[in-house]
Order: sequence, then structure tokens, then C-alpha cells
Amino acid sequence: MPFTEGYKILKSKAQQAVITVKASKFFPKMKRTTLPYAYPCKNYLDPILSNEIVHSALQLFVDTNCKKQIQNIKSTGQLVTKDNYPQFYNLLQSCYKSLNVEEVPEVYITGKLKGINALSVGTDSAPLILVSSKSVVGLPEGELKFMIGHELGHILQKNLMCHTIKGLLDNLNRKSDVFGPIVSDIIEVPLNQWYRCAEYTADRAGLICCGSISHVKSLFTRLSNSAMRPNNQIEKYFELSNIHPLYNSRIEMLEQFVLSQQKDIV
Repeated sequence: MPFTEGYKILKSKAQQAVITVKASKFFPKMKRTTLPYAYPCKNYLDPILSNEIVHSALQLFVDTNCKKQIQNIKSTGQLVTKDNYPQFYNLLQSCYKSLNVEEVPEVYITGKLKGINALSVGTDSAPLILVSSKSVVGLPEGELKFMIGHELGHILQKNLMCHTIKGLLDNLNRKSDVFGPIVSDIIEVPLNQWYRCAEYTADRAGLICCGSISHVKSLFTRLSNSAMRPNNQIEKYFELSNIHPLYNSRIEMLEQFVLSQQKDIV
């Protein structure tokens, strides 16, 4: 069976599952507040991933399986405070203000992250931001602001737990009579599309925090060790199998976002 035909069949089955979930009184959908800068992703997985029962199951899994790891990170890292990292602390406060963050997460500098890196972990009710020591010491302020804003963007989307789904698919399919039929019809490509949409929204949050796309381009050039250039067709094809969009795709989407904001102002 050709790939495109098989993909369409599986996507159709998943869409039917979504319709069943949305129509069922046993699967009430969570009420979510859309971020004003959210990337407009028309992905049919959202009704499933934002469902209260699915969300609760993910919450339970993260609470049960990640608690020890998070405690270990806390015990070996350094919590950022005004006293021990005053300059970085002020940078965080600036990002919180730019993104209207009301419930600020704990931020830890940790040696468990290597190189230039940051990561948002935990649960929606108790998020953490982890930042590598090299990032805090080595990045210019604008690039560091984008990195922090990006992680805040993930937290503000309330999708931290959904990032565990990729590792949970087989587990849910084996152990849950409720989720099994739904999960079995969700294939990797559309799930990765959902992840990439979340990344685009997080990038927009990072841009709002740092204030200039030049900081983003500088950081991406640093991370990719090469100048930004257009993606070729092969790269675009393989992007479908990745959680993260290619750097060039991310820049392109941010440039479109900047243009749309300018048009709104005019």
C-alpha cells in the first residue's frame, strides 16, 4: 500500500475516534484558554490530548514516574534566586512580565543538561525550568531570553504532560481498554505535527520575551553550527518524523508571525 494511501486511511480512523470522543458525554473536554500568540494548528489530535480523562491519566503517570527524577534534579541543581544569580533572576522577571506569567515556575541551573540547553519539566501544576550552566554563563542576554521565553511558552500552553505521550503510546495501548482503540489509530507523523505546533507557539513566546528575531537567528546559528539557509525537499520530508521543527522552519514561522503582528498594528 502506498505511504500516502495508508496515511490517509489511518488519519481517517483517528478523525473518527476524535468525533466519538467529542460527542461522548463520558469524555468531557477540558476548557483551555488559548494564548493570544498561539500558532494556529489545525491538528485533529487536540480534542484527544485536551480531554479531561486523558489529561488526568497523563498527570497520574507523570506524578508516579517522574517524581524521583525531579527530586534528584532539585537536589543536585541550584535554584535561581535574587541572591545567588541576581542578573539571571532579573532576566527571568523581565520574561515573566513580557508573557504575563502569573504563577512563576521554579528555575534550576543544573549540570545534568550539557552544552547550551534548557528544558521545561514536571506537571502543569508544578512546572520546572532547567537551564544548563553553559547557557547562563555563555549566552548573550537576548539569546538567553529567547531560550527562557521558549520554555515558558511550553508551560503556558499547559502541555508539559503531553510531551510524555510519545513514550506512553505502547503502554496505554496495552493497559487501557478505553484509550487503546484511540491510541492504536494515532500514528507518529500527525503526533509529531502536534508537537511541532507546540514548538512554534513556544518560539513565539520566546520572541516576545527577547524582543528581536535577530537574537533567535543568532542562537539557532550557534546551535546548528552553520548559517541559516532554506530547507531542501528532502529535509522537509524528514522533518515529518521529528518532534522539533528544523531551525530554518522555525525562523520562517517566526518571520511570518512578525509580519502578521506588523499588519495588525497598521
